[in-house]
Amino acid sequence: MAQEKKQSFMKGAAILTASTLIVKILGLLFSIPLANLIDTEGMSYFYTAYDVFAVFLMLSTAGLPIAVSRMVGTAYSQGRKKEADRVFSVAFWLFFFIGIAGCLLMFFGSRQIARFYGNPDALYAIMALSPTVFFISVMSALRGYFQGRSNMVPTAVSQTIEAITKVAVGVGLAVYILQRYDSSEWAAVGAIVGVSVSALLGTVYLAFYTLNQKRKDRAQGEGDPASASRKELLTTLLKFAVPITIGSCFLSLLDLVDGGVMMNQLQYTAGFTELQAKDMQALLGHARKFYDLPGAFVIPISTSLLPVLSGAVASGDVETSDRISSTSLRVTLLISIPASVGMCLFAEPICGLLLAGSPSAAAGTAPLLSMLSVAIAFNSTLYVTNAILQSFGRPTLPVINMAIGGVVKIAISYVLTGMPQINAMGSAISTVVSYCLIMVLNFLAIRRAQPNLDSIIKTALPLIFSAAIMGAVSYAAYWGMCFFLPSRAAVLPAILLAIIVYAVSVVLCRAVTYDDVAMLPKGETIARLLHIRKAVKPRHMRKK
Repeated sequence: MAQEKKQSFMKGAAILTASTLIVKILGLLFSIPLANLIDTEGMSYFYTAYDVFAVFLMLSTAGLPIAVSRMVGTAYSQGRKKEADRVFSVAFWLFFFIGIAGCLLMFFGSRQIARFYGNPDALYAIMALSPTVFFISVMSALRGYFQGRSNMVPTAVSQTIEAITKVAVGVGLAVYILQRYDSSEWAAVGAIVGVSVSALLGTVYLAFYTLNQKRKDRAQGEGDPASASRKELLTTLLKFAVPITIGSCFLSLLDLVDGGVMMNQLQYTAGFTELQAKDMQALLGHARKFYDLPGAFVIPISTSLLPVLSGAVASGDVETSDRISSTSLRVTLLISIPASVGMCLFAEPICGLLLAGSPSAAAGTAPLLSMLSVAIAFNSTLYVTNAILQSFGRPTLPVINMAIGGVVKIAISYVLTGMPQINAMGSAISTVVSYCLIMVLNFLAIRRAQPNLDSIIKTALPLIFSAAIMGAVSYAAYWGMCFFLPSRAAVLPAILLAIIVYAVSVVLCRAVTYDDVAMLPKGETIARLLHIRKAVKPRHMRKK
């Protein structure tokens, strides 16, 4: 049973990771052309709309999908399929009306919101993005239900549909507007229209998938009657979701407040003009966009982890819950630690490559990205540690920890962005400090919930050592190649070399176990190729 749960967890994570890879590649094909085509003033409208959208998105979707996934996963693990369907029904209509409310508020309040943010010309971009709140809300209910059933395919396919449509429609409209009207402001609006259209198509796909799944379920039988009423399920849903939503919204609201604080501090304390402040905001937006790329590969782990771990906790299977938590944390660090090192070292050539059409923007973005990259490992572990605490029915703890980190972030950002010599870098520094603090607080809370969990320090040390070897070898190779190749061309083989060196170092340092690799698709074959042997249990622990 424990092995099946780990297989289910890793299979779901593998599916979502594969789709995330596709989505992120397509995301680059969306954001990079825009960053090269639209000037920094136009991109400031784009990023303002996205910061505002993030707050409404968290209000409508942050805690509820997690609560749905957890409740459905727990019900299915205990054989209460009818109750799982009732959870979905209650959640769907709740998401539906929350989405409508968020969409209308964002649309009709766009002028006031843009003024509050200190970027009044961004109001049309905010209006264009408002329908996405409704579509994402509906999709979150559908995705949460299937994730609770450990079926990650609908989420993966809908994400891919969204990404493809966003590139085709968003970039297409932006290029058309620039060629026809030569307006960066309206080109940003056109790009955002593509986001709304992509969310619509993703919702349509999930709706048809759900109807088809319901027909299959009916053919297999109704299952046991639901033991809880709709009112009880709604109460439980909200009781679990509200703390998570508050915590997630707190961080998103802090990003919004941080943006407003930075814009005001840059203009009224540091002495920069409004145009200069908008340029810095756009550069920070570019850096955050690239910084989010590696961290996003960890989200599938937390998404797949929650329903499986919740089921193990509900059934009292301590050994399985410890194993799943240890595996998820080890895989998270396995991905995020080298991502932090690599992005920090190669920030300048990466920006030069991705922003080749705007050398000045690339030069300004690189130092911000280098600083933000330090936070990749901290930010990535935040998703997984939150999921672990939520699985143990402790959704309030992550909220408190994020609130503490958020207050620290705003305080540091307020002081540093007002210094002319530091300016926008102050926001990046505050991000690193706040995520580091939240991660430490979460780890302490997990240790109390799971005292037998593998040591985080012992898990991380060989990975850090492997990443250090990777960084030294790949950076030396990069500088050697720069003697006969442009830096933008040299960075690609250097990154490929970094991946190879890291993989070899991880195996030599025994940073991953046979069980970790075996959980991957074709994992046993991979383990044999890498000469990773299965640990032999001590004689007294073997089954008789």
